[in-house]
Amino acid sequence: MTLNDQTITIEKIYKLESEQQKAHYKSLVEIADDNVLQVIIDSLNFISNTAMNVDSKQLVVSLTDHIIFAYKRLKQNQVISNPFVMETMQLYSDAYHIAKQVIDQLNAALDVHFPEDEIGFIALHIASNTEDLSMHEMTLINNVIKKGIDIIESDLVTTVDKESLQYQRFIRHVQFLIRRLRRKEYIHAQDDFVSMIKNHYPICYNTAYKILTMIQKQFDVNISESEIIYLTLHIHHFEERINQS
Repeated sequence: MTLNDQTITIEKIYKLESEQQKAHYKSLVEIADDNVLQVIIDSLNFISNTAMNVDSKQLVVSLTDHIIFAYKRLKQNQVISNPFVMETMQLYSDAYHIAKQVIDQLNAALDVHFPEDEIGFIALHIASNTEDLSMHEMTLINNVIKKGIDIIESDLVTTVDKESLQYQRFIRHVQFLIRRLRRKEYIHAQDDFVSMIKNHYPICYNTAYKILTMIQKQFDVNISESEIIYLTLHIHHFEERINQS
């Protein structure tokens, strides 16, 4: 492909199927500099050559759109903060690792310095093309996890270590909990076990109840008391860590 007498190297051909995608991509190409388009194409080739099963056709438009406007904002000193970088890194570690390499390539090729926030954004674009969740759903999950951690920190009067094993287990539990609830897959606990956990860990149970009430409203799903019990156990791990310190 040649634009403005400069050659752009293409290793693969990405076929856009819908007319809407084609029109949107054409409008993006018309406003972008050739060197920016080249590095975007290089990034798409890099991502599609990784071990992750990425839907390249879906990613072409979304990633091109994101990088073009992220670059324009950066040149204008307008940086958008990403409050979910840590959650994204923990939940989608493979996509995050690839996104970091993409950002490194963008920084080198365009002689800029994208902040870590952009790694998180690009990781979500990559993950949304490999997971059974949309970008919107992944953002909702990240938001729920962040609010859940805020509730835990408030109720237990502590600061959660985002590098800890307890944190990683908690966010994984919430992620798979939401997936199960969306598929209407429910877990069950025996009544005596439910009573024991409620009596032994009342603060953690109350915290779990608050978090799951939030999830119930956010995703419009039904939540059983068994779910509260299992989340209570995860929250209790945070409480144990506090008592040990």
